[in-house]
Amino acid sequence: MSGIINIVSTQKGELKSTKIEATPYEFTMAARAKWEMVIADEDMTIGTGRFEKIKVKQIMIQKDTLALPCAFNHHALASVIKLAGKSESSTPVEKDRYIEMAYILGISSGEIKKGDLLAVFNVFPIMFTRDATIPMPVE
Repeated sequence: MSGIINIVSTQKGELKSTKIEATPYEFTMAARAKWEMVIADEDMTIGTGRFEKIKVKQIMIQKDTLALPCAFNHHALASVIKLAGKSESSTPVEKDRYIEMAYILGISSGEIKKGDLLAVFNVFPIMFTRDATIPMPVE
């Protein structure tokens, strides 16, 4: 059943809300996956319980793939909560996506260094098992 939803994103530091008509759909996920590493691309001081945004080496996620986080922590000082691109807006699964930032939560205080492994996630190819409608802007 389709419905009208609001997509909220930031563009040039301003909040933007776009109404679209979207339809839930089913898909099949492959048993084969690709392992991707999230690597810090800057130095940062982190504190216990602090929520920060850190630049990471760019990762391209191909269209028609689903990215799922690995359940294990990979850095002694921080856990990756979410990943984002530069635009900080959502990109549909039907398009290539680029990860450039990570939102992290400090486990302990210390220094994160450029080149540190922050997290790992798995990328699964998907196939649509039912025709999906392309989300369309609504006036």
